[in-house]
Amino acid sequence: MPTDDELLERALAFSGTYVSDDGNVTVRRFAVGAFEYSGDRFLGNCTVCSRALSLPAAGEPLADVAAAVRFVSTHIHGDVD
Repeated sequence: MPTDDELLERALAFSGTYVSDDGNVTVRRFAVGAFEYSGDRFLGNCTVCSRALSLPAAGEPLADVAAAVRFVSTHIHGDVD
């Protein structure tokens, strides 16, 4: 059985997008530049943190899949949502 981190990595590799079950956390792939190769880049957004103004409304740039996994694990707010 794959771990949650492995499932997140697979979702990003397959579709380029991840949305948490409650819809509050999203991660999506975005292109840096037309001729620039720098691997996968992502943009993370958490509606709870955006509303609290602790995260930019446009989202947080994430350098790679590992950063995306850390972002998602950091923004699990449980019953506080």
